Amino acid sequence: MRDFFNPENPLMIFFARLTDLIILNLVCIICCLPIVTIGASVTALHYVTLKMAKNEEGYIIKSFFKSFKENLKQSTVVWLLFLVITLFFYLDLRIIKYGGLDIPKGINMVIYGTYFICCIVMMYTLPLLARFSNTIKGTLKNASLMSVLHFGKTILMAIIYLLPVILTRLHYDFAAVYLLFGLSAPAYVNGFFWKSIFKRYEPQEEEETEESEGFVHTWEEE
Repeated sequence: MRDFFNPENPLMIFFARLTDLIILNLVCIICCLPIVTIGASVTALHYVTLKMAKNEEGYIIKSFFKSFKENLKQSTVVWLLFLVITLFFYLDLRIIKYGGLDIPKGINMVIYGTYFICCIVMMYTLPLLARFSNTIKGTLKNASLMSVLHFGKTILMAIIYLLPVILTRLHYDFAAVYLLFGLSAPAYVNGFFWKSIFKRYEPQEEEETEESEGFVHTWEEE
């Protein structure tokens, strides 16, 4: 019984991590409620989950709000830009559907495909803001290039992020699970992918990997 309550016990470590993810998920959702702060909240979420993947998380709440404050301006600009793009594509689809215009059906696929690319770039952008200091332009450029260079992981991570949403839509009983883990658990699982991907592009002494060519190398670790 004494060994069961040992902090080094794998089961205790699992429950401690589970508790951290619940707390992190609830804090992230609360900070997303003003809508305009969703970008900063999700960036802070990835800041913490990436540290969790590296076993460097420290105090969950403190780390979350540290990143939230430091990345508020850039992440908000990026998030608002993404909202404008989303609105643009939504209006395009509504016009095509109800505008009575003679538009080829294949245009829908082009619009969906283009929006999917924007979503993928956004998926990379917020974790990049959480991990590195850079300009918005540089971050968007790097996000675009990374999403292509790591296309296999990109698709897999996108599925992991969408899985809670898909499960909730299939059965509303999963809504409660989403409130507890829907944001933090996918971000934590993908944190191991981000850790592997970002390691390839971290500054190195007098050396760059072949994959890092074309990237903006003005990053500084936070």
